[in-house]
Order: sequence, then structure tokens, then C-alpha cells
Amino acid sequence: MSYMHDFTMKTIKREKVDFIVPERIREACAFREYSLKEGAEKCDMDYKTFCEYASGHKEIPKEAILKLSGGLHFPKEFFYWVEWTRT
Repeated sequence: MSYMHDFTMKTIKREKVDFIVPERIREACAFREYSLKEGAEKCDMDYKTFCEYASGHKEIPKEAILKLSGGLHFPKEFFYWVEWTRT
């Protein structure tokens, strides 16, 4: 029997979206243990542009998905998922 109440549990909702999620770029770099600079080099991108994409300060063009998925070794679909955490 659990003494935890429902309000203490977090609910995570995953949803597929039609844009590249910046958080997934940061997550892929962290999983591969790359810094943002190393991630930019692996993806054959300019460091400043890569950082703007990863931080969400610049809109990510659809054409960038091939460089991101190839350089970071993740499937293209990975970059199109967003997670919503509800507390």
C-alpha cells in the first residue's frame, strides 16, 4: 500500500509535433556526451547557429533535420516529440 497521494505524482505526456523541438537537440547532445560545440562540429553546422537552434532562439528549418539526425545519430522522429510534465 502506498502512502503517496495522487497530487505528488508527476504525469508526463508525450506528443508528436510538426516542428523540431530545441530540447531534443540538447537531450541528444547530453546522451552522446557531446558539448554544444562538439555537437555543432558533428552536425557540420556553425556553432553560433547550432546554439541558437538548441536554445530555441532561432527557428529551426526543416532542412536541418538531416544534419541533426546524422551528426547526433538519432532518428529523425526523435526531434519531433515534446514532453509535457504535469505536477
